[in-house]
Amino acid sequence: MRVLLSRIGAALLLAFPAVVPAAPTELSPEDAAFFEREVRPVLVQNCLECHGDKKQHAGLALTSREAALKGGDSGAAVVPGKADASLLIAAVRQTGDASSMPPEGKLKEHEIAALAKWVDMGLPWPAAPASTGGPAAAADLWSLRPVQAATPPTAADPDWNGTDIDRFLGVAQEAHGIRPTALADKRTLLRRVTYDLTGLPPTREEIAAFLADESPEAFSRVVERLLASPHYGERWGRHWLDVVRYADTAGDGADYPVREAYLYRNYVVRAFNADKPFDLFVREQLAGDILARQAESAGAGTQTPEQYAERVIATGYLAVGKRFGYNDNTEFVHLDISDTIDTVGRSLLGLSLGCARCHDHKYDPVSAADYYALYGIFASSRFAFPGGEELKRPRHFVPLIPQAAAAKLDEQRAGELAAIDAELLRLEQEHATLDRTKIGGGADYGAEQQALEKPPATPWITAGPNQVLAEAQSPFTNVHPAGTRGVRVRNTTPHEGVRREFSNHTSVTSPKLSFNIDFRNVNAVDGDAAYRFYAGHGAIVSLAFEASVSSREFHLRNGGEWEKLADLETGAWYNLAITFDLAAKTYSGTLTRHGAPEPVAFEGKRLAPNWDGIINTFVSDGIGKAAGTPPTRDLDNLGIQNAPFAVPSTDNQPTPEELARVKTIQDRMAGLKTQREQAAARSLYEVAYAVAEGQPMNARVQKRGEPDRLGDEVPRRNLEILGGQPVEPADGSGRLRLAEWLTQPSNPLTARVLVNRVWQAHFGAGLVRTASDFGSRGEKPSHPELLDHLTNAFVHNGWSIKSLHRMILATRAYRLAASDDPAVLDHDPQNVWLGRFPRHGLDAESLRDSILALSGELDRTMPAGHPFPPVDSWSFTIHYPFKAAYDSKHRSVYQMVQRSQKHPYLSLFDAADPNVSTAERFVTTTPTQALYLMNSPFVHEQSRALARRLLAKPATDGERITEIVEGATGRLPPAEAIAAQQQFLERYRTGTASLPVPPEQREELAWAALARVILTSNAFLFVE
Repeated sequence: MRVLLSRIGAALLLAFPAVVPAAPTELSPEDAAFFEREVRPVLVQNCLECHGDKKQHAGLALTSREAALKGGDSGAAVVPGKADASLLIAAVRQTGDASSMPPEGKLKEHEIAALAKWVDMGLPWPAAPASTGGPAAAADLWSLRPVQAATPPTAADPDWNGTDIDRFLGVAQEAHGIRPTALADKRTLLRRVTYDLTGLPPTREEIAAFLADESPEAFSRVVERLLASPHYGERWGRHWLDVVRYADTAGDGADYPVREAYLYRNYVVRAFNADKPFDLFVREQLAGDILARQAESAGAGTQTPEQYAERVIATGYLAVGKRFGYNDNTEFVHLDISDTIDTVGRSLLGLSLGCARCHDHKYDPVSAADYYALYGIFASSRFAFPGGEELKRPRHFVPLIPQAAAAKLDEQRAGELAAIDAELLRLEQEHATLDRTKIGGGADYGAEQQALEKPPATPWITAGPNQVLAEAQSPFTNVHPAGTRGVRVRNTTPHEGVRREFSNHTSVTSPKLSFNIDFRNVNAVDGDAAYRFYAGHGAIVSLAFEASVSSREFHLRNGGEWEKLADLETGAWYNLAITFDLAAKTYSGTLTRHGAPEPVAFEGKRLAPNWDGIINTFVSDGIGKAAGTPPTRDLDNLGIQNAPFAVPSTDNQPTPEELARVKTIQDRMAGLKTQREQAAARSLYEVAYAVAEGQPMNARVQKRGEPDRLGDEVPRRNLEILGGQPVEPADGSGRLRLAEWLTQPSNPLTARVLVNRVWQAHFGAGLVRTASDFGSRGEKPSHPELLDHLTNAFVHNGWSIKSLHRMILATRAYRLAASDDPAVLDHDPQNVWLGRFPRHGLDAESLRDSILALSGELDRTMPAGHPFPPVDSWSFTIHYPFKAAYDSKHRSVYQMVQRSQKHPYLSLFDAADPNVSTAERFVTTTPTQALYLMNSPFVHEQSRALARRLLAKPATDGERITEIVEGATGRLPPAEAIAAQQQFLERYRTGTASLPVPPEQREELAWAALARVILTSNAFLFVE
C-alpha cells in the first residue's frame, strides 16, 4: 500500500490518541484462520512493499499488530474494534482525509470488507513462533511422524485399568497428582450420553428403563440404542457441517440461495447414521463423481442409481464453500479454489494450507509449490455456479444420472427448442413484413397502441408508477413515423421499470442485430444514481448488453468494465442506435442528441463475457452503475430486428386481410412462446450442487497470491510431506488420487485429526486442543500415546466412527461426575488430565431441539430443501442481497443457513460461522440469551404447547410438575421444589383471575409461565 496515511485531519488525531491496546490474551483458531486466509494475502500483495521490514514509508510498518497500532507519522493506523474510526480503513475505502491507498488503484470490495471485519474483530494477528517452517521442518513436527503402536500402561489405581483408554489416562493423572472425581449417577450419565449422541434429552420412559436395568451391560445397551437412532446422524452430521463451512447460500456479495445444497447436508446425516467408513466418506466427498463414473463404466450391478446419485452429491463438500465472484468467469476463481484448499487442509489434515498461497508456509513444512500442486487439481475440476449479481441463473450443476443419459435428454430438448425458435423466427419475419407501421406496434413494439395516462399494457411488462403520456413522444423519426405517445418510467425501487420480450436472436438466426431506443431524462437527481438499458436472455438469465444512464452521464459496459461515452443534458432527447455482431460478440453504434450536428460514435465494444448467446429481452430498470433513485425518463421508439431499420413511411396502411393475418401470427407466436417456456423449464433430471471433472491442467505459482503475476508451472501432485506422488495423465484432475493419498493408512494426519475431533466432541476439548491445526502453531497432544492408540484402533476397525464412540463411551473417564470443588478446579483448571467431566451448556441446536421435543412440537422427519423464491425472480445484487429466515419445527440441523447473515437465533446462541471452517464453538453466556428465553415468541409458543400437552391428561399439579422437571432436566424435583412451584402456579392463577379469558386458558398461561421458568434454569441449560 504505497505511501499509506501520509496526512490526517487534526480532529481524528485528537479523537483517537495513539494508545497501543494490549494484544488479546488468546487468539482463537477461527480468528487466526481468518487472518491467514483473508488478511495476510491483502497485506502482502498491496502493503508490505512500502510498509514492510525494509521500508516504512511515512514511518508506518504493517508487519505486526504492535507496529500497526504504533502507526506512523499520522498516528495509529487502526483502532481495534472500530473499523470506521481507523485510518487504514479510511485509506483503502478512499474516503475522508487519509490518502487513498493503494495509489495504483482501489482494492477489490471483498478485500476492503475483509480488512474492515478484521479491525472490527479487534485486530487478531497471529504471533510468529520461534520455529521456522518449510520442508526442512517436517522431521520436527510431531503430527507428521508415523502413528505409533503403544502398549497401554498399567495404572496404580485398579479402577483405571478397565479399558485401554483409562490406562493411559490413569497413569497421566497419577503423574500430575490428579485425584479424579467419583462416578456420575445414572440419571446424569443417561442425560449426558443422550445429548452427546443425539442432541436431544432422554424421555421419561428411557430414564425409567435405564434405572430399572441393573445389569453390567445397561449402559452399553443405551449406547447401542442411541447409535442406532436416526437422530445420531443429525447430531454428528452437524459437527461435520461446522468443519466444512456448510451453508445454503453462496456467500458472494448478493449471497444467492443454493436450492440443492440441502442434498449434501442430508448426505452427511445419512453417512453418519450408516457409519460409512470415514476413509470412504472422504473419498466420496473429494471425488464421488469420479467413483460414480468408474462404477458406471464397470457395468450393470456395480452400483444402483441411488448410489450413483449419492456419490455425486457427496462432492458438495467442495462445492458448498464460500463464493467470491459475481459471475462464472475466471476473475475470482483463485479465491474459490483458495477457500477449497484451506478447507481441505483444515478439515482433513489439520494444516493451514492456505498460508502457502503467497509464499512458503512460514511455520509448517508446506511450500508454495505444494499449494499450487493442489491448486492445479481443483482448477482441473468444474464447480457448480450458484448464480451471482451478473450471471443470475445457476449453471454447471451436476446431473444425478450418468453423463451419457443426461446428454441424450439435453440433446432431445435442444432439438425441441430449436424447432420452436425456427418457427418463431419465421413468424416474426412475416410479422415484420406485414406490420411495418402501426398494426401491432410497429418498430416501437406497441407504444402507439397503448392507452394514454395508463401504465403500459401487453405486450409490455411494467412494474412501478409508469405511464403512457403524450409528452413522452420522441421527436426522432428514424425508425418510426411521428407518433403521439411514449412511456414515462419512474423508479421507487431498483427493480421497477419496463420490459419487452421478443423471439430468440442468436448468432445463427441474427448475425447482425439492429437495436434502437429514444430517451430523455425528465428530471435531474443528486449524485450518480442511474437507470439502465439491458438486452439479453430473459430479464435475469444472461446479460449481453448494458448501458447506464444518470442525470449527467451515459456509460456503456465494454465486456466487464464500465466506460463513459458522453455527458447528458436533462430534458434533451437522445437516440441510441446499435448494431450487435452476435457472432463476434461485439457491438457498435451512435448516441445522438436531438438537434446536435454530429452523433457520438462507438465501435468494437464487447458484449458481456458470460453472455450465453441469446438476446430476447429488453429491460429498463433502476439497476444502473450507481445505486440510488435514478432520474425519471421518457422512452420511445424501441426497435429490435435482424435487418437495418428502413426509413419509415406514413403511406403504408394495412389492408383488412393483413390485419387479420397479423392477429393470427401474434396469437400463434404467443402460444409458441408459452410452449417454449414450459419446455425450457421442464426438469429432465435431478441435479446437485457439486463438482465434476474439468479440463486437466497444471497451475502456475501466483506470485504473492496475485493471479495476474504468474511464476513457474507446478505439476499436480501430493504434498511433499505426504509423499509428493504425481498425478498421472490418466488420473484426470487428480482428485481421486488425492483422496486415495489422504486416506492411506500410512498418512499420519487424516485419521489422527478425525479421532481428535470425536474426542473433542465427547470431552469438550481434544487431546490436541487446536483441532484444525496440527502444525507448529497448534498445541501438541496432551496424551500422544493415547492419540496414536486410538488412531490405530480406528483404522483397524475399518475407519468406523461408531466403533470409536463405543471405545470412548466405555471408559471410566467418560462416566466421571462434573465437579465444582475449588481444589479440583484449581489443580487442573483446563481439565487437561480428565480428572472430572466438563460441565457444558447446550449448544444452539440442542437447546432449540430440546424445547421443541419437550413441547411435543418437534418434527422428527428429514426435510428436503427450503422455500426459496422461484429462480425466475432472482435478481439479487450486492446492494440488495438475498435475505430470508424460514420457520420450521424440524431439527435445527435442517434450518436454512445463510452466509451473509446468520439466523437470529443461531447467531445469538453461538452457532458456527458458515464462512469459515469451524473446529470448535466458543459458547458464551449473555443477558440477551436470557432475555430471548424469557420473552421470545418461539419460547412463548412452545411453552404454551408444553402446557397444553400437560393439561391434556388428568393429573395433579405435583405430577405435572414432576413430569416437566424430569423431562427437562432428567431429575426428579425434591418435595420443597414441588411446593415452591405449586406456590408459583397459585400466585399466577390469582394474578390472572381478572383477565377476560376462559378459565382453561388462564390455566394454560400459568403452566406456560412455569415452563419458561424451568426452561431458563441451569439444570435444563447445562449438561453435567
